[in-house]
Amino acid sequence: MALNERHYQFFSVPELDESVLREFPTLPLDRYCDGKFRHRRFSQFRIAHSAHGGWQLELLPHRPFCQATQFNGVTGGQLRDFEPLRIDPGALVRAGADEVPLDTATDWQVDVHQWRIVSDDSTRGVSVPEGPHQDGHTFSVIAVIDRVNITGGETQLMPMDSDRPFARTVLQPGQAVVLDDRRMRHYATDIAAPRGQEGHRDLFLLAYNAWPDRRYGEAYEKAVLAGTW
Repeated sequence: MALNERHYQFFSVPELDESVLREFPTLPLDRYCDGKFRHRRFSQFRIAHSAHGGWQLELLPHRPFCQATQFNGVTGGQLRDFEPLRIDPGALVRAGADEVPLDTATDWQVDVHQWRIVSDDSTRGVSVPEGPHQDGHTFSVIAVIDRVNITGGETQLMPMDSDRPFARTVLQPGQAVVLDDRRMRHYATDIAAPRGQEGHRDLFLLAYNAWPDRRYGEAYEKAVLAGTW
């Protein structure tokens, strides 16, 4: 279970079904953001590896999304109710798991966020409201599916003790990065569309945690709300 010596690597997103691509314009507004720049759906899965079938996904009962305040000082410490995914993210989940590669002797819990970030004259395209941060997951994947009529959106990886990136790139459609989230912070710059026009950036964020360390369920949510996670 190891990435390369840099603890991150870039890879190509597998070809996604057209039904996945059609879903981005339908994503509901993320009402927990201060503005109308992010649209989002969210679901959680348990994955287990089969010697014959590879990684198998089990959709978990839908629950709110929550993060400890130590990882998200903007919207952490609260339960956020997002509508569930309406697509099958299996191809992307398996690609990320294989890229690490995850320990096949262990079950893993996976958060899957489907996002559209928008920008126009009245909407600032904020990619990461909390700024440079660490989410505290074992592994994370940032996968860009489309960029339309925008500049910006540069993905940056940086040490825990500095805002100076050691890796930075504008992920193009079909490009992704997987990283050891315990060893670094990440960020993406805001996007901007030409004056008088609209643009957007479509992406998935995946977070992998070994099942014993899962970020899922009532006990986890109570610990986050109590500030003990």
